[in-house]
Amino acid sequence: MGNIELKKREFNEIKLLGSIIDHQPISRANLAKINNLNKTTTSTVVNNLLEEHLVFESGIGSSTLTGGRKPILLEFNPKSALAISIELGESHIQSCLAYLNGEMIQFREELYTEINSETIIDKLIETIDQLLSNAPVTPNNLIGITIGIHGVTLDNRITFSPFYNLEHLDIQQQLQAYYLCPVYLENEANLSAIGEYTFITDKDRIINLNIKTGIGAGVIHFGKLMTGTHGRFGEVGHTILFPGGRECPCGNRGCLERYASAKALYRSIKERMNIDFIEVDELIRLWKAGDPIITEEVLKVIDHLSVGINNLISSYDPDEVIINSALFNHDPCLIEELNKRLNSRITKETKLSVSKLTDKAILLGGIAVAASRYLNIENLKLPAVSLQILQENV
Repeated sequence: MGNIELKKREFNEIKLLGSIIDHQPISRANLAKINNLNKTTTSTVVNNLLEEHLVFESGIGSSTLTGGRKPILLEFNPKSALAISIELGESHIQSCLAYLNGEMIQFREELYTEINSETIIDKLIETIDQLLSNAPVTPNNLIGITIGIHGVTLDNRITFSPFYNLEHLDIQQQLQAYYLCPVYLENEANLSAIGEYTFITDKDRIINLNIKTGIGAGVIHFGKLMTGTHGRFGEVGHTILFPGGRECPCGNRGCLERYASAKALYRSIKERMNIDFIEVDELIRLWKAGDPIITEEVLKVIDHLSVGINNLISSYDPDEVIINSALFNHDPCLIEELNKRLNSRITKETKLSVSKLTDKAILLGGIAVAASRYLNIENLKLPAVSLQILQENV
């Protein structure tokens, strides 16, 4: 009986905390009403949440009865704890320390960093320690560390990555033993999707398409991240565009990302223009100026992308496809070029948009993962802070 009562109290706590997040600021009376709980149970649970510093009393509301006592309003306390998020790119490491609502306290970026199995644990510890060195004091301290991987993950382990050989390392176990807090490993496109779902979009079924060195899709269906049996759900970059085409590290030939990724675009431009390097700002300038080589190569990539996006929409029927790409982020008007190529009856009702979180989407998704697990709320949405995130963090 004791365990049953404990589970019931835990369930009520999760339910009421979720309601406070969704409806804040809210009174105890309204909280009891929308959750069909009596005032005594609601008061007990709220007192527990206050003691845990997960909520706070934010002010006085209006009385609904003449002469009645004005209610005390409750809000979620995002500064009750800290989370860390890290992105391991092909040759860079981005990281941040943030409160539970994604408000970043510190942001760090190291470019051209070699990532390998011999040095990665020490590198991660160095990065985390630097983030924590000037961390503010919070009631519940560090509640989670999330690491975004450019590759396939399953059960918090790396099972495939074309960019770094870390498959045999148990990064989660080593970091959890060192920091005594939960550690999560997740695919970077999945984290981007979680970031968009938690902080930005009001849609329930979304696909976040990350177009970087490779191409990956994070797919969320009614708040649930779709991962598949082997963690490969959304690996659209390894769908075949040209059978027998260019070799891909995955073992296939003619994969979409060999023709439509940022890496593929830059490779083609450098070969045709006989240059060693080009910045995205310069690429966009030449595109807007109508440079014939740039125009041809950009439109070629968009043609290829439209095939992949058409297949995604046909397969998953999402409400929205969010494009996260440096090219599209620098010139959101490029989305119209995609729309021109997606005019079938199957694709025309799906919204296409450019990421508002841009290069912080992976990190914010990592914060959302840690916060969701800590609060035990599966479909966590924090739209009230999205404007703050956009203004201060991106």
